[in-house]
Amino acid sequence: MNSRAAIALLALLIGILVSWLLMHRPEDLGKQTQTRKPRKQALEFAPGNPSSKRKPIDSSRRLSDFDPRAIPNERIVIFDDEESYRRFLSQLAGANVRNLGTIDALRAVHLGFDNLADFDNLGLDPDKVDFNYPVTIPETRQLEPQEGIVGFGTNALAFLGITTDNSQWGRGVKIAVIDTGIVPHLALGGNIQHINLVDLPDGVAPHSHGTSVASLIAGTHPNMRGVAPAADLISVRVADETGYSTSAVLAEGIIAATDAGAQLINISMGSEGDSLLVRQAVDYARERGTVVFASSGNEGATLASAPARDPDVFAVGAVDANGTHLNFSSADEGLAFTAPGLDIQAALPGDLVTSFTGTSAAVAYPVGAAAAIMSESPTPLSATEAVAIMQTHSNEAGLPGQDAQFGHGILDVGRAINRNTPGITDLAVASQTYLLPTAEDSSSGLQISIENRGTETVYGATVTIDIADDRFPYTIQSIQPNERTVVSIPAGLKTLQSEGALSVSAVVNLPGGTLDANTTNDQRREVIVLPNESGNGP
Repeated sequence: MNSRAAIALLALLIGILVSWLLMHRPEDLGKQTQTRKPRKQALEFAPGNPSSKRKPIDSSRRLSDFDPRAIPNERIVIFDDEESYRRFLSQLAGANVRNLGTIDALRAVHLGFDNLADFDNLGLDPDKVDFNYPVTIPETRQLEPQEGIVGFGTNALAFLGITTDNSQWGRGVKIAVIDTGIVPHLALGGNIQHINLVDLPDGVAPHSHGTSVASLIAGTHPNMRGVAPAADLISVRVADETGYSTSAVLAEGIIAATDAGAQLINISMGSEGDSLLVRQAVDYARERGTVVFASSGNEGATLASAPARDPDVFAVGAVDANGTHLNFSSADEGLAFTAPGLDIQAALPGDLVTSFTGTSAAVAYPVGAAAAIMSESPTPLSATEAVAIMQTHSNEAGLPGQDAQFGHGILDVGRAINRNTPGITDLAVASQTYLLPTAEDSSSGLQISIENRGTETVYGATVTIDIADDRFPYTIQSIQPNERTVVSIPAGLKTLQSEGALSVSAVVNLPGGTLDANTTNDQRREVIVLPNESGNGP
């Protein structure tokens, strides 16, 4: 070979080597390469049950190899069909990943691995891959409750309008408490079915959280009575002794509760990560007529925790004994209800009593209320129908209509139970809200919501409204049961802006000779405070 040919051959070899180096990153050297499908920007599919509808996942979710909220070195794979699911399971034996568990009902496989490359080498469609997230009881509050609020103690049932013997409420209704487990307590009956999906170390007792929640739903002791004492409880333990669980175990718990015949499910737990697997489990329950409730969270956020943020889950926030929204109770545009959530007497293992605070407590009340409505109805009601009754008979609060802080309103069990009892007249000043001018809308003034919480139409009621030193009379020609009327008075802005506060009040007066069944809600007197730049008061 002459020198010119040798130089040409050398140049060719160098070119090939440079091209190969440019196509392979240093970290790829020595590894087997594999073509992978491009990752999509968001998970929008709905695998698991083919009949499930597609559901949006929160926009913060990232389909990537890393999610800081997720449990590292774990993934969940959900298959569209049984054949693919079974074929994958049969092939796992030769893969360098660990099978941490399966949920046949959702065709889901929970995998663990030491190296991400081992998982990637499975060649799975990224659209079928979900993260596994921590799920915890919302026990520690990031916000201390605001000043001036009032706890419930033993008065939560009276606040909910339960003033008669309710010892038989809930009979024949099965309620699952998916939590830390329920232990025997003098406040609870013995009719409890136990499903333990998490094993505890020998000699270690379950966390008290599940027992406290259960007592608010179905407590039987006269000093610690729940809303539906006669209901059948299913204790589904998905958390360890510290209250820790995962979305994989929670989803398994929802399936197990549904298969055990639960008509209502209480989840007083939450997660930052919005698990698609849990959403599919909720779909499984919903398609079988089971209704799922969950606590909105104790972070004081503007978005509920998961699974409460799922549109097919009824999210519940918390109020104090004055009906004030508690600042730690996370808001959400899809919030369903608010209920008692401050210093409530509840069961503590060892036949003890504790003061229970949080949205964990609040969610127990509408769960018990749904069971009570079902058992007390003269005609059979489904759980879904019972919830609809609760929504239409909840007490207006906050802004008119459904809002992010109060949902459809504050739960009123007595009103829902007595909805077909004739002769009840109850007109209430439901809320007072002062609207400030904005860049988009220059109007301002006081909005007063008047609500008919009785069962009779009221004609000719009057409302006396005081804003600072000015009085504004108003006549309501007629208002039907469950109807809400909003009165707007464009006054008081100058006083509010100059003094930073404005005293307002509204008193509803029934026509002569008409007796109001509940005179405690006939008036509201408040001081409206001009918010500072942060929106947190003066």
